[in-house]
Amino acid sequence: MQLVRCLVILTVAFLALSPAVADVIGQNDKEVQAIANPILDGLLTGFSNGNYALYSKNFDDTLKDAIPEKKFKQVRANILQKLGKYQSRTYLGFEQKGNFTVVLWKGRFSKVEDDVTIKLVVSKRGNKVLVLGLWFQ
Repeated sequence: MQLVRCLVILTVAFLALSPAVADVIGQNDKEVQAIANPILDGLLTGFSNGNYALYSKNFDDTLKDAIPEKKFKQVRANILQKLGKYQSRTYLGFEQKGNFTVVLWKGRFSKVEDDVTIKLVVSKRGNKVLVLGLWFQ
């Protein structure tokens, strides 16, 4: 739980510090999934393989500064210990919060029987979609 609280606090700080020139992604489930699924695929592949470059590829600068490679390795080890390896996910939906889109999936991990909520916060900046936050709850 300490890890989850830390990630929540970091993400709230990122959202507060993020530039005002931002926009939501998509207007319906199909559009949001078309954008968010490939981003989450890259994040989860990078996470599973311990590949920080792939994991952080779509992070905004604030998130990259807050979660450097050393911190990624620590968080990854903690999540693997508590939840196990990522196995699968099911899309649940999205919410638009101001200039951000919050996308939710129900995830399955190898060490827990309960579903794990995967929450991805993204925002469009110019022609790029950037990740502002990621939680496994």
